[in-house]
Amino acid sequence: MRSRITTADALNDPLPEPLAAERLRQHLEEIARERDNAYRALQEREAELARIQRIGRVGGLEVDFREGFKNRRSPEYLMIHGLPAEAADETHEDWVSRIHPDDRDATVKHFFDALAGASEDYTAEYRIIRPSDGQTRWIRVVAKIERDTDGRAIRLVGAHIDITDQALARETLRESEERFRLIADSAPVPIWVTKLDRTRSFANQAYVDFVGLPYEQAIAFDWRKVLHPDDLPHVLQQSVQGEASLKPFVLEARYKNASGEWRWLRSESQPRWDPTGKHIGFIGVAHDITVAKQAEIELRKLNETLEERIAERTAELESNEARLRAILATSNQYQGLVNLEGELLYANTTALDGIKARSEDVIGKPFWETPWFTGTDGMSAAVREAFETVLKGQPVRMEMRLRLPIGERDFEFGMRPVLDRHGNITGAVPEAVDITERRRGEEALRQSQKMEAIGQLTGGVAHDFNNLLTIIRSATDFLRRRELPEERRRRYVDAISDTVERASKLTAQLLAFARRQPLKPQIFNVGSQVESVAQLVRPLVGGRIEISVEIDDADCFTIADIAQFETALINLAINARDAMDGEGRLTISVRKVRGIPNLRAQSARSGDYVAISVADTGSGIAPENIDAIFEPFFTTKEVGKGTGLGLSQAFGFAKQSEGDIAVTSTEGQGATFTIYLPQAQSPVAEKEAAALTSEATTGRGYRVLVVEDNDDVGQFSTELLEDLGYVTRRVANANAALAILGENEFAVDLVFSDVIMPGMNGVELAGIIRERYPGLPVVLTSGYSNVLAENTHRGFELIQKPYSVESLSRILRKAITEKLSMTR
Repeated sequence: MRSRITTADALNDPLPEPLAAERLRQHLEEIARERDNAYRALQEREAELARIQRIGRVGGLEVDFREGFKNRRSPEYLMIHGLPAEAADETHEDWVSRIHPDDRDATVKHFFDALAGASEDYTAEYRIIRPSDGQTRWIRVVAKIERDTDGRAIRLVGAHIDITDQALARETLRESEERFRLIADSAPVPIWVTKLDRTRSFANQAYVDFVGLPYEQAIAFDWRKVLHPDDLPHVLQQSVQGEASLKPFVLEARYKNASGEWRWLRSESQPRWDPTGKHIGFIGVAHDITVAKQAEIELRKLNETLEERIAERTAELESNEARLRAILATSNQYQGLVNLEGELLYANTTALDGIKARSEDVIGKPFWETPWFTGTDGMSAAVREAFETVLKGQPVRMEMRLRLPIGERDFEFGMRPVLDRHGNITGAVPEAVDITERRRGEEALRQSQKMEAIGQLTGGVAHDFNNLLTIIRSATDFLRRRELPEERRRRYVDAISDTVERASKLTAQLLAFARRQPLKPQIFNVGSQVESVAQLVRPLVGGRIEISVEIDDADCFTIADIAQFETALINLAINARDAMDGEGRLTISVRKVRGIPNLRAQSARSGDYVAISVADTGSGIAPENIDAIFEPFFTTKEVGKGTGLGLSQAFGFAKQSEGDIAVTSTEGQGATFTIYLPQAQSPVAEKEAAALTSEATTGRGYRVLVVEDNDDVGQFSTELLEDLGYVTRRVANANAALAILGENEFAVDLVFSDVIMPGMNGVELAGIIRERYPGLPVVLTSGYSNVLAENTHRGFELIQKPYSVESLSRILRKAITEKLSMTR
């Protein structure tokens, strides 16, 4: 082995100069080789370190603070931050701009606080937005701060570590724990987690509420303090055994809650394991079983006397059933029992007699498919729908007319659910009361009352008609005089026209009042109608009673049944007349009001209403009778002087019209009845009619087919139409009119037909014309007010007799104009 020659040996060796030089050269070569070997080893170690840093996502950095901020970043740092190689000496501002906006202020402040402090250690965690791909990355900084003798920071050397994966995993774990806590806190039962030392690491809100302590105290609370003394020994033993088994176990015991109440809890505990399979504790949940335990105790007590109780209950049920069957069998109501499937389980004798059937004929069948309903169209479906409503817990009541083997009968029908002791629906009880005779009696009484009122009206109306006829007779006598001046002639003609108009109104009011069928609601002017009724009742109440009509607002409209409105006012007027004993003052007033006050224990109602008050100066009403005056058949009059239905009719009318009726009275000073009806907008038709000219328009040669069975009226109508310029042709019945149209449907421009005719009536004729000859206008006329009231004219133009020349001309012209507009 060659001996190592040092540099000193080479210089101090007394060898000849050539040999010394050779040794020095060899020595220098050896030093160079060692240096090269050391450099290569250093490069290998640096490369290995860089590879380790890349694998561990660790990048080095150095910051010199002696002259501002001089940065030096390692290639690994640049890779982590997504920076190019030329960014190795980036500025401080470049670093700050990369920090996530949500972390920037806090991170920069923490950095400067660390520099200003005295510690040599600096750590931080924050997010950056990498410029190269826009990704957000989590960075952890671990560094040392070098300081001078004055403690001032002069240099920072450290590493940036990419901890994004760890941060995301940490956030996922935090979210998972938060979800677990939210789920656990939303549970209505106590939930807890224990460690191996039996201390709790978590408890939900229900657990905290049960012990009534703050969270930190609740998880450290010793539950044995609230355990019932009688349960403590066996619970402790079972708890130890269950934990030692490392299997799920269950405990039942009584615990005192925060309010001091003992509650039975059933706790279920499950062992917990870590990812390696190591046992780390238990998770438990407790259910409140107090109610079940109390029921168990009650059941145990009940079982002790069960046989005796069953015997007593059976006897009681048999007795009740016998009484119930006796009641049902003798009841005059139709009664039955239906199960949840709708099958009939029972029907009493009255119900079976109504369909002339035996019990076995209907028991077990669907209730709605029994003979009570199958004979009436649509009734089975209605009863089935009622049954479905009852199964929802809602009783049903309705009136129905049934075709039974015993004949057509009217019933008040009801069905209600049958509930067991727990409130569950187990079936339904249908009941029906035969009200046929009552309805007939009520209808007879209503007609009797109406005829009584008409009879009382007869004398006064006859007097009024005689007055009207006197005017007509006198005027016609004067018109026969040849020497009568033209001015007086026109005056007598106008008098006859006005008198006929007054007679027409009086006749229409009498017909409306005498009508049996209920009318349909329509919009009308209340003030105008009240004034008409006042004229009608003047002869009814007598000459010694002064009638005053006060209309606060002429523009008062409502929607109601006009005939029933008039009947109600007449009934109130008759009632006032009787209270005043034929002498006094009757005031009828009309005004607009806001809302209806509290009436008969009903709350006040808001809205726009019309108030019609009828006040008298009679004897008044005794306080004890105020609450009963609207009841049907209640009356304080002598026998034979009243039916007791007048005020009940007014009450029913107001209620059915979505209004009400009030009464105020002081005994000995009179009474005031006020009917409240909802306000309505003024009908457009009346405004348009008012805008039309009252002058007759000429027919311009249009052809009119007149259908009228009365020769006098027919002749007068054709002459009147011809005077207006129409070309007329008259037939006596509907079949003749259809024959003419069948020959040539273009032979006429309009059909003018009476409604009431032998055979086919005018409405039926108009319907056929509409079907066969669309576009051919038809105008109907009638002197019977039910045609108007019942809307049986089905949309055709209709003019009521007696009619004026102007109104007839206007209606015909309107119908023809509409036809022309449709053909254009």
